[in-house]
Amino acid sequence: MRTMLRRASHHVAGNRTTTRTNPVAQWAVVDFFVYHRIIMEKFKRVLAALDMGATGSAVTAGSRKALERAVWIARRVGASLTVLHSDREEEHWDSETEGFVQGRAGHSDRKKIIDEILGRLSTEDLKTHVTVRSESAWLAIIQEVLRENIDIVVAAKRTDIKSDGRKLGTVARKLLLKCPCAVWLEDPRASRDPSIIVAATDLTPVGDRVVELSAAVAVALGAELHVVHAFSLSMAAQLEGGDERLAFERQQRSDAFAHIEGILATTQVGEAAKIHVGLTSPTQAVLESVTRLSPGLVVMGTVSRAGIPGMLMGNTAERLIDRIDCALLAIKPKEFVCPVTLDAVPD
Repeated sequence: MRTMLRRASHHVAGNRTTTRTNPVAQWAVVDFFVYHRIIMEKFKRVLAALDMGATGSAVTAGSRKALERAVWIARRVGASLTVLHSDREEEHWDSETEGFVQGRAGHSDRKKIIDEILGRLSTEDLKTHVTVRSESAWLAIIQEVLRENIDIVVAAKRTDIKSDGRKLGTVARKLLLKCPCAVWLEDPRASRDPSIIVAATDLTPVGDRVVELSAAVAVALGAELHVVHAFSLSMAAQLEGGDERLAFERQQRSDAFAHIEGILATTQVGEAAKIHVGLTSPTQAVLESVTRLSPGLVVMGTVSRAGIPGMLMGNTAERLIDRIDCALLAIKPKEFVCPVTLDAVPD
């Protein structure tokens, strides 16, 4: 794969958002070994969430997408794969009746479906096992993450292509809030792999990790990568105005570009990774990029206050998750404290 690296600029929503590509002014050859070098050390154990829907007679569209993605990740990096299904009878959205139903009517099909999945996975040359739990799906998944030191969970944003109007289902939302590892939520409506990836960074360590992972995934998928960062003016700069304000803004842009370019350089990604830095809110910056670029995947970090279990995702992530239609990959900071334990359930 050979890509010319170039520079560009544009304006977004009245605020000057500077865009430019990775600044290496040369042709570059992307080595797929880079993907393995970055990811393999992190994603050794992958978990796919398996949902058989309201009747329990077939794997849902969302779960099929999640399982395909989990297999793709595991195969790429040589990871082990756990497929987890919860047989707890809970309220489910039924796309046929377009309403919520209680329980499952097709428990007799569960073993047949699991055997078929195991049969298909046996041809993938992966270390795979299926586990069935009786807890609520979100709780069973998180406890399996804790029990088996899972590195990434792949689930569906929703179970079906048809929706009850929510961007995220209950299980997906719980995983984003409480699961201690990375969470990749697939969009059941997607018909192909992402060709455009948007990575949102706040220049913190978790933001740097977002850029690293996004670059690696972009290489593996042959996708275009856009890194988005937003900044605000300090109170002093707002009060001073004039030349001082312009100087502060230029410095913020310059520092942000230098930081992001430094992270991209460590990934050795030779693609034309475009960097967008703007004077706006983080939420607005990501939404504008999503609207303009129509990405297939958005990657973002969540926040946590050290020592406080179950700290919310942060204003930006929480405002975005219900407004983004594509797949979502969320990365937790190292200091995240999971509110779930193996013997206790959070309120």
